[in-house]
Amino acid sequence: MSPKQDVSDERKSQILDAAMETFAKKGFHKTRMSDIAESSGLSKGSLYWYFDSKDAIILKLIDRVFEFELKDLTALLTDDRSAEERLYIYTERGGQDIIKMLKWMPLIYDFLALSFRQETIKKTIQRYYKKNLDLLVTLIQQGIDAGEFNPRNALEAAYAVGSIVEGTVMLWLYDPEQIDIQDHIKSSTNLLLKGLKSSN
Repeated sequence: MSPKQDVSDERKSQILDAAMETFAKKGFHKTRMSDIAESSGLSKGSLYWYFDSKDAIILKLIDRVFEFELKDLTALLTDDRSAEERLYIYTERGGQDIIKMLKWMPLIYDFLALSFRQETIKKTIQRYYKKNLDLLVTLIQQGIDAGEFNPRNALEAAYAVGSIVEGTVMLWLYDPEQIDIQDHIKSSTNLLLKGLKSSN
């Protein structure tokens, strides 16, 4: 990668950081490109050199949110540990990621709300969700093939694994004083793994 490319990537990252802060303060609809330019220390014209629209920034932010999780899960598929251990690791890291991103949770749910109105954003989120689900299915199928889990529908089990993290976020949003994110994810994962190993 050339030095010029390094500078460009760094500048884009700075713009995305500024956009996150601005969206969190003003909301998607009230934020203008000029607001993002001001927050990032650029002129409006310079901002358009890197992103041609607010939607382009939103799509790149979605990439940023989901790509790390996919990379992490992909690495777990070739890990030497048991499928059970790897599922624990996946949900535990999910809980850690939630805690790190609590500040941004309202913004992330705004992303989801936007997907109901903007087809491009909807398709982008669906694409990442499908990739994540496929990776979870592969991990669970590895456990079935290794005899760790009893034969069952790996897709249905993958939905259940995914809902542990997503469901915990919803519970926490409704009752943050009662829900300990890490404890809830751990107990839910224990229950799920017992079910995967059960012969019933």
